[in-house]
Amino acid sequence: MANNTAARLGGIGGILFVVLFLPSYLTPPDAPVPTSRPQDVVGYFADRQDGILLFNGLLLIFATFFLWFLGALYGLLWSVAGEGGGISSVALGGGLVFLVLVLAGAAVEIVYPATLARFENFAPDAQLGFLSLTLSGWMYRFALVGMSVLIAATSVVVLSTGVMPRWLALAGFVAAVFALLRFLIPLGGILGLLWVLVVSALMLAGLAGRGSVGPRRRVGRGA
Repeated sequence: MANNTAARLGGIGGILFVVLFLPSYLTPPDAPVPTSRPQDVVGYFADRQDGILLFNGLLLIFATFFLWFLGALYGLLWSVAGEGGGISSVALGGGLVFLVLVLAGAAVEIVYPATLARFENFAPDAQLGFLSLTLSGWMYRFALVGMSVLIAATSVVVLSTGVMPRWLALAGFVAAVFALLRFLIPLGGILGLLWVLVVSALMLAGLAGRGSVGPRRRVGRGA
């Protein structure tokens, strides 16, 4: 019963994370571009200040719902993985890398508009804008490396235990490759979020946790 409750809470957390994260992902900057001039960058942040602070700042404060999803998923994988439980820790590590770098990237991306909104005497600086967008972009790409590890490790456990439908493992390996190659294939981020959504739905519906290995047993004097 406790495991079912944890899985459902994790499913709710994953769905809330995707819902809150999706607006920031679907509103990437269409400017500046590589040929943009300094005044274009200054104008971009001035025109979109409120939207950037809302979608990439305020809403992502609640991205910590992902921790509920990740913790429940880790517990689920660990409980059925048997001697291969180390792979569950790999999944946990990948998920933590993803979340930390996403939040760090968002903080870097909003540093310019947040400073502009807070301090009346801040002098617009296009070079700071160029730097924050470039650095945050790379942090998001590195974050998807963590997502790729999370998806791939989970897929390995699913494939070996049947804790979730086997088709999810096969689809997961594809999503993991796309996430890893995000810098070449923009679809990688969307597939990663879709994977989180599907796994969350399975957990919420109680369709996860029926592995073939069975729960771990504590080793004690009475064993």
